[in-house]
Amino acid sequence: MRITPLALTALLLAAAGCGDDASPADDGATDTPGDGGPDADADGGPDADTEAGPDADADAGPDTDADADADVTHPGSVGSTIRIDHFGWRPGDRKLAAVLDVPNAVLELRAAGDASVVGSFTGGPLVADEDSGDDVSLVDFSSWTTPGAYYLYLPSRDERSYVFEIRDDVYRVVGAAAMKSFYFQRCNQAKELPYAGDALPGFAGLGGRWVDGACHPGDAAATPGPGSADGGTLDLHGGWHDAGDYQKTLWGRGVGEMLWAWELHPEAWSDGQLAIPESGNGVPDILDELQWELDFYVRMQRPDGHFLTSVKDRGGSSSSPPSSSTAARVYFDGTAPSGDGWSGGGTTIFEATANATQALAHASLVFRAAGQTTTAERYRDAALRGWTWIEGHAAAGDDERERACLAAAAVFRLDPTRTSARTTVEGFPWATWNGRLPWSVTPAETVLPLAAWHYLANPAGSDATKAVLRTALGAAMVDRAFAEEGVYGGLYGDPSDGWDWSWGSNRSQGMYGANLFAAAHFDALGSRTRAEVEALAAKYVHYLLGLNPLHMVYLTNMAAYGGEHSSFQIYHGWFSYTGDDGDHGNADYNGRPAAVVEPLYPYHPDDTQTSTWGPAPGLVPGGPNWYYGGSYDIPNRAFPAYAYRDWSVGCDWNGSSCASASWEVTEPMCAYQGPVVLLLSFVM
Repeated sequence: MRITPLALTALLLAAAGCGDDASPADDGATDTPGDGGPDADADGGPDADTEAGPDADADAGPDTDADADADVTHPGSVGSTIRIDHFGWRPGDRKLAAVLDVPNAVLELRAAGDASVVGSFTGGPLVADEDSGDDVSLVDFSSWTTPGAYYLYLPSRDERSYVFEIRDDVYRVVGAAAMKSFYFQRCNQAKELPYAGDALPGFAGLGGRWVDGACHPGDAAATPGPGSADGGTLDLHGGWHDAGDYQKTLWGRGVGEMLWAWELHPEAWSDGQLAIPESGNGVPDILDELQWELDFYVRMQRPDGHFLTSVKDRGGSSSSPPSSSTAARVYFDGTAPSGDGWSGGGTTIFEATANATQALAHASLVFRAAGQTTTAERYRDAALRGWTWIEGHAAAGDDERERACLAAAAVFRLDPTRTSARTTVEGFPWATWNGRLPWSVTPAETVLPLAAWHYLANPAGSDATKAVLRTALGAAMVDRAFAEEGVYGGLYGDPSDGWDWSWGSNRSQGMYGANLFAAAHFDALGSRTRAEVEALAAKYVHYLLGLNPLHMVYLTNMAAYGGEHSSFQIYHGWFSYTGDDGDHGNADYNGRPAAVVEPLYPYHPDDTQTSTWGPAPGLVPGGPNWYYGGSYDIPNRAFPAYAYRDWSVGCDWNGSSCASASWEVTEPMCAYQGPVVLLLSFVM
């Protein structure tokens, strides 16, 4: 009988006499009041311990006798002194646990099924982490490679970790859930069972359901917004909601990153993997999901080749569920307004056109490789028309210039006869990273790394330019990452300057890791070896999956797949909003689901909400934000890695200012999601 880590943890808690009402262990981090800081988006399945779904490619847990587990006495209680990757490790991975404030910590590795001790491991002296202020002992248990379900026990504190697994495909379901989350962000499509549930191949789910009718029907007959050029009434249905609100904007939306996720690791993605309406059509589900967005891009293109910038409404359209919104939707052929009820302004026609052009050019290559030639030709035509428009318009500033370079690199790869695209990418100042080396660039970047990858993957590119690119990537991505390496991975920033620990820091975590893995793939290693680069890249995987100062799985509602200590409260129109900015959100979706046993919940004493189903699984919240500008208590404003609280209160007006502004910390966004999907693809 298969049993998931969640079910094993529940059995361990039952054996220890803990239940839903168990008090959380004292975790001197998550409940610490913060100092004042600067002002600065399936139908119910069987129980989790029953046989998993029918897919032969199942991400199933180990065979375990659940009845025997219930009679086993497990030592200690679950706490957060031992920080781990909540899902686990592959057998050959380096396996590290971080033990807080216990020098030379001795950990027992115990089998989750019978509590037997299979190994004992001693950590090193305390190591200080700059980003968090933590002092931890790192315990290396890499020598244990036997697949199975385990936990770590710290006898000196009588405390144990959550259950995790050692398994070859332990991350496959995590990547699938992260990618499946885009289905719940689809605009203009009904969310229906069995697709709108939490069952995935090999995982029966916990019965969660996120059902809704089709939203925003006006997108199929959109009219121009105030100040926009008037292109008449346009059919602009499809695409994904940007973030926690329901607008659709052609800024960075993670599409390029996810196309690379398939191109570099097609073996990680399969048809039927995501349980979406297109599953079973013979096309990998990741490409089906991307097509929902890419077809929207094609609709956004105008006859001269440029692309509209956005489809949105005044007020943010944050009603729950999305289908209940009655707001009038408009498009913008030009930069959308910001303020006066409009959000997300600032994207220019040039930026939107460059973003869409690079995505469609890359998509044409990918869909052709996947055998989808008709779709590939449609995307090719749109990309080349977009490039023709870019050729005739000058970039304004570094941002547009760099996005034009990415579009050029993708178009040159798509059509090596496009000499203007070749000239653009080869003439870019790569050696100085557009004048930003060494101190104004970090591995959080997306645009120029993707441009470099396209050129390095292009047989028509020159060896001389490729050599320059490898050197630049090594300096900008690899050496800069190692300069910031810390206990948990590390981002650029410190207690005096957050920098990458800013709005959307989880996007930075995803890109740091993805840039490192890609640098290893493209042999752009800087001053390091491939093994060193890949080892640091893996730290960012483990950080996002729980090996971090707050012990959080930085994806929503992952308990059905083994990640109980995940995010249950985010700023999101559907999954938290009720119309009152001072409340804690929709009781169906905001808070720990009733079916989830989580011994350390609530994560903050003011966030005790429980809900029927919780938010949809797999969404990436923004992450720690050292520049958080609200006045709500967060664990510790003095250290960037602790500038996070899992909560959803919107504005909570305090006079003329927002006291909460949780969107600065917990709002998910497509631009955060794409890098994390790409990062996970390297380990799936």
